[in-house]
Amino acid sequence: MVGSAVYDWMYRHWAPWDSVGVRPDLLEFLDRRQITPQRFPRAIDLGCGTGANVVHLASIGFESWGVDFSQAAIDKARQRADSAGVEAHFVVGDLTGRSIEGVAGPFDLIVDFGTLDDLRGESRLAMARLATSLAGPGARFLEYCFYGDRRDLPWISFSGTSKLSHVAPGELESLFGEHWEVEPFATYPRIAVFELTRR
Repeated sequence: MVGSAVYDWMYRHWAPWDSVGVRPDLLEFLDRRQITPQRFPRAIDLGCGTGANVVHLASIGFESWGVDFSQAAIDKARQRADSAGVEAHFVVGDLTGRSIEGVAGPFDLIVDFGTLDDLRGESRLAMARLATSLAGPGARFLEYCFYGDRRDLPWISFSGTSKLSHVAPGELESLFGEHWEVEPFATYPRIAVFELTRR
């Protein structure tokens, strides 16, 4: 896992994923599953970066929250919300903790674009527990991750170990299956998007 200082530097200078803006998979998910603020009023982005998803959700009526461990990212997210003229809540927090100070569930919509797969081992399990603790009954969780067998992924070292952190087939079911129904939503080369529903 890369530390927050590295992400702070990247968000101040150049984070390649930051130019994507609002994630197209989120927009498709909202549309296809009729995820509206009337039905799912409280939304949170775990690992929100500079807040594009959070600001969009706020702009269409959700009570919208974002958490990231990078102070630089959260500073930019707050500026983005101010520029857009929307009310959104941003908190610097550790997604592997038991709770996040200043953030209280239940949430009806949870999204994660590439945070879970950036963690390993016990940290990944801890984030799954935190997400579950934040979710209300019937909550929806959109999970976007690098996905697949390590032998099919790029950036392989000479030892055969993947340098690209990813979620293995069956791993989401192991992490979330006790409390969530896990279904595929979209697949791309080396990337998958899953739809989870809280029981």
